[in-house]
Amino acid sequence: MCSPGPGENYMNQESLNLYSSIYNSLGSVFKNVKPVAGNKLYFIASDAELSASFCKLAEIKNIKNTYVSSDYLSDDIINKKSDDVNALMDYKTKQNRSAFPVGSLHLQSYNFSKNPDEKIPVIVLMILFFVVPVLGIKRQNMIMYFCASALAGFEIIMLLTLQLIVGNMYQLTGLIIAGLMTGLAIGAGKNITLLNSFAFRTKTFFLCGFYIGFGLVYNYMLTMKSGFPAVSLIILSVFLPALFTGHIFRELTLKTDGPTTTATTYSADLTGSAFGFILISVFVIPAFGIQVSIFLLSTLIFAGFLFGTVSNK
Repeated sequence: MCSPGPGENYMNQESLNLYSSIYNSLGSVFKNVKPVAGNKLYFIASDAELSASFCKLAEIKNIKNTYVSSDYLSDDIINKKSDDVNALMDYKTKQNRSAFPVGSLHLQSYNFSKNPDEKIPVIVLMILFFVVPVLGIKRQNMIMYFCASALAGFEIIMLLTLQLIVGNMYQLTGLIIAGLMTGLAIGAGKNITLLNSFAFRTKTFFLCGFYIGFGLVYNYMLTMKSGFPAVSLIILSVFLPALFTGHIFRELTLKTDGPTTTATTYSADLTGSAFGFILISVFVIPAFGIQVSIFLLSTLIFAGFLFGTVSNK
């Protein structure tokens, strides 16, 4: 049983998209799905036969209670509402999946539809907070901005992956963040001879290739059983791009002497991270799924290479 939203008497297109995506997901797993409209809209799913005649069922099972009874409820009305909601479900709506949470996108659209006057101001504020600051970033730091955006988005994806594979992200979230921060610290703070031998362009292309490769194998990763190997792979997956991103930060700050250079590069790093968190978690994953989101990370880095490194020549 799940409750995707309120049980409204009149549903707009946004709410129908949301409820249909959840309904279709349940229908792909269970033989029977029955909507029940109350203060909330409930979906009951089972391989066994379902009934919304709660008053009758309570009498048959000899369940004594006050409110779930014929004194307060009518099985005819409940079943009529259930049939009405069931008739509204659009079977063509894309299913909500763990790796493609399109229901989140429909929920955002539904919330906007309740307050349509707020939609434009929210979009304008998002642009002001996360896009306009890009104009103040020096061209030489654009690669840092986009690398940080990609890494922040990848962190969100790995936390979601931990939830999907292990089932409880709260116990192990600290390990994921620690693995990422350790990679950043080592890359930025240590003079690693091997990384120094690679050209700046090579490190950028490595990050692009890493995200593309990870996107290609991501669906296979979701088939792993929870346990030590899965958690270790997730931690290693965030450590490697963090190491290279940290080393890019080190290389950018060592090119020019003075605290101003470090400050501006660090500013680009933080701004890019904020943009990556919002872009990936709020828009890209719900709209396109996790796998496409990972591919987009390589596009972000390539954009930083074009607008930053190449444009400086």
